[in-house]
Amino acid sequence: MATTVGQLLTRARRILQEITQDGTRWTNAELLDWLNEAYAVVVDIRPSANTVISEVACQGGTRQSIPAEAARLIDVIRNTAPPAVGLAVTQVSRAMLDTTRRRWHGEPPTESIEQFAFDDLDPRHFYVYPPAKDTARLEILYSIVPELHSPSEATTSSSEAIRLPDTYVPILLDLVLARAFSKDAESAANLQRATMHSQSAQAALGLKIQADHTSSPNGGAPA
Repeated sequence: MATTVGQLLTRARRILQEITQDGTRWTNAELLDWLNEAYAVVVDIRPSANTVISEVACQGGTRQSIPAEAARLIDVIRNTAPPAVGLAVTQVSRAMLDTTRRRWHGEPPTESIEQFAFDDLDPRHFYVYPPAKDTARLEILYSIVPELHSPSEATTSSSEAIRLPDTYVPILLDLVLARAFSKDAESAANLQRATMHSQSAQAALGLKIQADHTSSPNGGAPA
């Protein structure tokens, strides 16, 4: 059974020693806001924490955009429009295309996309080869920041499930606590605790990336 918002808030309140129903120094509403913020932090560092596979319509030409709600492209999988239904799309470096096919951006457009190029500095766009007709469609994988919990869930009795898998609970808790102790950062002790929880979350995310890579069906040693 997935961890609920109420359970996570209860854990945070226990560490913060909040005993009043709605919170005194750290309110339940604040803790929920920080939980919502924590999702964005996790997905930014670990895009695969929350992914969506979706069919998207191509724009005419080589440069394509991911959906407005998406955070980062992860992969382009296949064509979904006739006559190229099921045709797999492979990744290629833009530099290679620039070197071997200098005029590739101006080649005739098609519905049969064969390759895509991605730049980490522009995570919301990618390029396709050959250039796409505006009738081409692709199945893509991208990361997305989870939907925010509504203010009504700011209670320890909330039964709404958190938006990420339970393996991220310790990380989310550390991020919430880092925000909480930062509220009183003028105190040296609280500043130290805020730093400790922030570093703990970052370390856990790093270890999870390594562990996921090691246990991946693709194999290979951690990067």
